[in-house]
Parts: sequence; C-alpha cells; structure tokens
Amino acid sequence: MKFTAAAIALLGLTTFHSTIDDVEGKILRDNIGLNQAKDSALVYSRGYLCIIRQQDFAFVVPQQLVNVPTPGQLGELNLLGSSTIQSGGIYDPADVQIVDRLGTSEADNFFIFPRGQFAGQRQPKFIPQKDPGFFFNGECVATQVAGPQILGHSCLFNLCLGGGGYNCLAIVAGSKFVFNPLEQVVFSDTTFNFDDEVGLNAGTVVPALPPSYPGTIIGGTGLFMGAVGYVDVTTITGSTLTPAVDFLPEVFKIDAILPQAGYITQKINVVTNVPLPVAP
Repeated sequence: MKFTAAAIALLGLTTFHSTIDDVEGKILRDNIGLNQAKDSALVYSRGYLCIIRQQDFAFVVPQQLVNVPTPGQLGELNLLGSSTIQSGGIYDPADVQIVDRLGTSEADNFFIFPRGQFAGQRQPKFIPQKDPGFFFNGECVATQVAGPQILGHSCLFNLCLGGGGYNCLAIVAGSKFVFNPLEQVVFSDTTFNFDDEVGLNAGTVVPALPPSYPGTIIGGTGLFMGAVGYVDVTTITGSTLTPAVDFLPEVFKIDAILPQAGYITQKINVVTNVPLPVAP
C-alpha cells in the first residue's frame, strides 16, 4: 500500500511538472509566434533623403546660470538641454546627386570668407522642387552630456509623406549619441582669429558629421494611423563650421561671425507595416 501510494504521488508530481512545462512551453511558443508575426508584418521599407537649408535649422544652447564659463572659453559650455530644431523637404534618393566639395573651387571662397570646409566635404549638386506635403521636422534635446560633449539625446520627429502633409509617421528616438558640435572651433583657436599671425585656417578645418541614430515609429496620422516600425537616420552632408568665436556670460550670448553655409542632408531608411509612397 505504501509503495502504491508513493507511486501515485510520484506519478501525480510528474504529471504536475509536465502540465507546468506544457503551459510554459505554450506561452513561450505564443510569444515567439507573436514576435514573428509582428516582424513579418513590417514588410514595407523605403529610403528617403531630407535636405535642410540653413534657415530651417537651429542649434539652441540654454543659458549658463550655474558654473558660468570663463569669457571666451567655449569648451566650458554645458550643453545639457541644448536642442537642434530642423525642418526639411523629402526627396527620392534617385533624384539627388551628392558630389564632393573639397574647397578647391572658387564658389567655396573658404579663404575670402573664413567659413571652413563643409562637414563631410560633400553637398547636393542639385535640389529638386520640394513638394509641400513631403517633409521631415522635429527636435532633438541633449539629455546626457560631458560639458560641450553630447553623449545622448531624445528626439521627436514627424515624417510626412503626402496627403497634403497629413499622412505623417510619428517617430521617437532616444539613444546614445556622441557628438561635439563645437569641437573643431574649440580645438582650433585660429580658425576665426583675424589678428593671429598664423592667419585664418578655416579652409583646412573639416567639421565632423554627427553619428547616425535609430528611431521607433509609434503611430501616425492619415493613412499611417496605427503604423509601427523603425527608422535609421544618417547625416551624409553638413554645413560649414559653427562660427562661434566668443562667449559673453554677462549677456548670456555666444558671439559669432558670418553665417554658416551648406545644406544638411539626411538619409532616412524606413521599415513599417504600412505601404510607403515614393517621394516626388
């Protein structure tokens, strides 16, 4: 009798464990199947180009109320909370040719106007007419910094693809982003120094392009309502140096000479569960 009871108890325990394994296995299979279904739904992908003019791009630095930098020391700025605000038209990559701009042509005038080289030493050769219903705009805020070095950011964008500007994807991007927008100016004191015996060296300084970063599609409007997916944003051309020459703490102003020149071009790769139109 004792042997029989033990056998029944053992059999019951084995059955109990078997039931748990079956339930856990079913949950695991369901989760894997759900993830595969989500991934398989992201069957639409397309690449776009966004071209931003200088007047449609702003770099905003917050007031330095605590630990005010020494006058003239741009490297002491704290860029926490600084933001970049942008808006540009969307184009088909097949319609835009990117060419080298090495500062060797008379059109660049790097030594007459000390603006420096273009970031990446490339620029669009020709920009087609913009469709007002196709655009990419938004803002990125520096959320992690080490002085003037940006280490991470948080962004919110609208990628609108037709429908008169009402068919838009909502994109959020928050990730590591290591970039120093003032690096070439901080480490090259003579770049914009008219009085230095060495002379202007703006034509020899090539600004760095910011790194690429990922984003997540969290919905949309119009035909993109309920959209999910992801994007990758890569900057392939940039403007000339940030023309900052001094920091004046008494008026909380960054003094600059000459406007920046050049177009900022971003390659946007989109993968989503909604059909994507061809850019005009």
